[in-house]
Amino acid sequence: MPTYHYIAEKPEEGCPRCRKGFDLRRPLDRPALTHCPLCKKPVVKVLQPFNTPKITKPLSVSDAKSAGFTVLEKRCDGSYEKR
Repeated sequence: MPTYHYIAEKPEEGCPRCRKGFDLRRPLDRPALTHCPLCKKPVVKVLQPFNTPKITKPLSVSDAKSAGFTVLEKRCDGSYEKR
């Protein structure tokens, strides 16, 4: 189930929970919330960025071997040879 972030449409009118925003896990087939579960004031769903792993340096042959990969090198005749 994905996690959605909601915040009050008018933060000055919301309760402390929806004024600062809250996260809620909901199934994909359920519609988005329109009102805060506590104070019943209108809320909006906020789009959140997601994390992806960042590779800071190119992977070396030794990194690939230590991760368990087989490293192959292409020869001029089109065949591959284990490195």
